[in-house]
Amino acid sequence: MKSQLPENFYKLLFDHMLDGLAYCQVLFDEQGHSIDYIYIETNENFEKLTGLKNVAGKKATEIIPTIGESNPELFKVSGRVSLTGKPESFETYIEKLRVWLFISVYRIRKDFVVGILQNITDKKRMEKDLENASKASQNVLEDLSTEKAKAEAAEAKEKALLISIGDGVFATDQNGKVILINRTAETLTGWHSKEVMGKIWPVVIDLETGDGIKVPPDKRPLFLAIHARKTTTTTTTSSSYFYVRRNGTKFPVDITVSPVIIGGKIIGAISVFRDVTKEKAIDKTKTEFVSLASHQLRTPLTTISWYTEMILKGDVGRIIPAQKKYLEKIYQGNQQMIGLVNTLLNVSRIELGTLVVKLEPTDIIKLAQNVLDEQKPKIEKKKLIIKESFAKDVPTFLADPQLLRMVLQNLLSNAVEYTPPGGKIELAISYDSKKAILIEVSDTGYGIPKNQQDKIFTKLFRADNVRDKEIGGTGLGLYIVKSIVENSGGKIWFKSKENKGTTFYVTLLLTKPVVSVPGSKS
Repeated sequence: MKSQLPENFYKLLFDHMLDGLAYCQVLFDEQGHSIDYIYIETNENFEKLTGLKNVAGKKATEIIPTIGESNPELFKVSGRVSLTGKPESFETYIEKLRVWLFISVYRIRKDFVVGILQNITDKKRMEKDLENASKASQNVLEDLSTEKAKAEAAEAKEKALLISIGDGVFATDQNGKVILINRTAETLTGWHSKEVMGKIWPVVIDLETGDGIKVPPDKRPLFLAIHARKTTTTTTTSSSYFYVRRNGTKFPVDITVSPVIIGGKIIGAISVFRDVTKEKAIDKTKTEFVSLASHQLRTPLTTISWYTEMILKGDVGRIIPAQKKYLEKIYQGNQQMIGLVNTLLNVSRIELGTLVVKLEPTDIIKLAQNVLDEQKPKIEKKKLIIKESFAKDVPTFLADPQLLRMVLQNLLSNAVEYTPPGGKIELAISYDSKKAILIEVSDTGYGIPKNQQDKIFTKLFRADNVRDKEIGGTGLGLYIVKSIVENSGGKIWFKSKENKGTTFYVTLLLTKPVVSVPGSKS
């Protein structure tokens, strides 16, 4: 089996890790206190994570002179691990680098340790979902026939490091047959390396969706990476995947698979996976908190709205124009708060699977016209040009009209909000013989910067080019739309050019009820 591993295989493996890795020598003073360490070797993600370059051979205090005072735990933990051999993990904030790190330290031999670094800045700030997506990069393999003795020595060292890695790691050939697996992968899956070597990974261990549906081998990250010839990553912010252990129990995983390409030919793939049970629990707790808080907020806000309406209508006595002006502002602000609370409730219900779905025959054309009528005051105020294009004889179909209305409202209100005065908006609805409805909403607005288009459907995201404009928004609308559409078997995508406009496309299947979400009640 050893002959199947190319030179510098383990170096390539470490460069494909999700985390940063640093191999260091710990330095002690005469009293035996750890006072510094020297970087022996780091992987590529260490540089990306910390921003530190060319650190090999340098002391930590040479790179950041104040690190001993600002982060003494770096030296203390490294010293203890070096002396006791007992691994330790800790969190620390590096002020100089402006990054939160979760660091796991392992001893390789006396005075030499390995640090595994994970970026937990987003988790600490709680501003967005965990995104532990990691990208792997590849190095061109050197000639296999050169410096064979040195390569074998490096392989032995790197193999020792591999055993200590906290993530599950396995490597396969181009057919998906396992050629290497580390101890963590064995522990997480319950399969010993001798039992899986030479076997096709998807045959050994099942991968399931959150609904318990087995993912076919050709749809799994391993074969997607091999066939697409590019790194494939799943994260806790995307669809949930679960590995099924040998004993039948399951655990949620983030998976990154990178193909190994030499001379333009795929020779295999390297997969790194992590048990994200804790991250999932945090996500659920956060969502439940938002749901509870939103429920508690809605009642007093509704009461304020009701009493304000009564006062404005004169039900409790006459009011003067000056009072009416201020009351109207209170009412408008309260309505915005109610809208925000309802949006947060919808998000939490979707994620918790508690959204109630009420299916009934729905006329999408009539629904679209009602949504347009709701937007007319804003459209007229901004003097926007509206073009409607509705196909004739579009059949009614089973749908939840409130959720379908939510899809249309978000797409159309975004077009209105993000189009400057005098611009143009088009709403088109058509259907084809394949029993699919196509919704198109286009505008001549600000557009979406190309470098941010991959984030447009994530929660709380708003593009940089509209943040400095006086436009409201929570960054939740498109996330809700995507969840509703995709969980109904439909698709949503867009085309956009900054300062030129955006077109959103939605397809809905007439053969499948719209709208449903996992675990929803109907």
